[in-house]
Amino acid sequence: MKDGEEPGVDELVGWPKSHFAGHKRRYPDFDAATFKALLALRGTAQRVENRQGTWFLEDGLTPQKFGVLIVLAAKAEPISLSDVRKYLGTTQANVTGLVAGLEATGLIERKASVADRRVSFVSLSRAGRRLVDARLPAYFARNRAALRGLSQAEKKTFVELLAKVARGFEALER
Repeated sequence: MKDGEEPGVDELVGWPKSHFAGHKRRYPDFDAATFKALLALRGTAQRVENRQGTWFLEDGLTPQKFGVLIVLAAKAEPISLSDVRKYLGTTQANVTGLVAGLEATGLIERKASVADRRVSFVSLSRAGRRLVDARLPAYFARNRAALRGLSQAEKKTFVELLAKVARGFEALER
C-alpha cells in the first residue's frame, strides 16, 4: 500500500498494476491516476447501486424508481416529467419508463397538462405516499451511516469534486 492510500483502494479499482503499466507503454495519452480515479468512481457507484438495490427488493422497486418517489415526495404538487428528469439527471426516455412502471403498480398518478397535452405531470398516489413515508426514514439513516466516515466538510468537498468531474465530461459533449 502506498503512502496516503486507504486499505481497499486496490479492491475498489479492481485492476492489477500491470494493466496500468501496459497501457502506459502503448498509449501516450494514458494517465494511470486519471484512469484509476474513474475506475474508483465507477466501482463505488456500482457498489452504492447494488447495496441500495437490496433495500427496495421487498417493495418491487429499484433505486431509480425509488429516486422518482423521493423527488415526488419532496413536492406537494404534481411535477412535470421534464422536471423529474432534471432532478434525477437522466434521460427523458428513462424517466418515461420509470414513471410507466410506477404508474402500473399504483404508486404514482399521471395527468396531462390542461394547457399543453404533450406535457404530463406526476404525483404520488396514496399508496405511494404510504410507501415513501414508511421507507424514507430507514433510507436516510442507511445513507447517513454509509457516509459516517466523512466529515461535513469532506462531504461538501466530495460533491464539489464530483461536480468538477461532471463538468469535464459535459464539456466533451459540446
